[in-house]
Amino acid sequence: MSFDPRTYSTLAGLRAGRWYLPASEEVAARHGEVARLLKEFNALGNTEPARAEGLLRKIMPDSPHVPETFAPLFLEYGHLSFGEGCFLNVNTVLLDVADISFGARTLVGPGCQFITVGHPLHDVEMRRGGWEQARPITVGEDCWFGAGVIVMPGVRIGDRCVIGAGALVTKDIPDDSLALGSPARVVRTLTDGELERSQLSDGVPVAGQHV
Repeated sequence: MSFDPRTYSTLAGLRAGRWYLPASEEVAARHGEVARLLKEFNALGNTEPARAEGLLRKIMPDSPHVPETFAPLFLEYGHLSFGEGCFLNVNTVLLDVADISFGARTLVGPGCQFITVGHPLHDVEMRRGGWEQARPITVGEDCWFGAGVIVMPGVRIGDRCVIGAGALVTKDIPDDSLALGSPARVVRTLTDGELERSQLSDGVPVAGQHV
């Protein structure tokens, strides 16, 4: 039986969650293009914001917005979508074989990883053969990821969630949750706590005011 690995190696197939082999000219070309743009972005060393933003727009052309980002950053294909006002701190890793989407105003701390891709768990021969499969990650609005969080393939995180530093997120997290630990678990909801604005002086604005 004749086998052409390129039939299992399209960008559409990667994003659709099919088993794939990273073997086609299409996949290699996009991976190389993003690598070159990302090398240029990281080389700026956070010194030219306007130029950096332009490079990010080329890397993630389908995203409505690009995040404010502190280099270095690592990603693979640009299968990314960001809402307005997102922030990625230093050493963020986005293994975006499948799509990763972030809602508006989500903040990502240093050293966080969002991993969409995995390998066969039971089938050693497939793993040796280089087969991979990706599942998308979805993050809601107004979330905050502490330093060193890892989010695994297929996870959905709701709006207004806080994921504590070092957490390993393997399952979906509902809205308004504080999740901690490895694996991460929801320890409480965030709708009943005292608002930190009570610690500010009267009349100090809490949103929409920037120097």
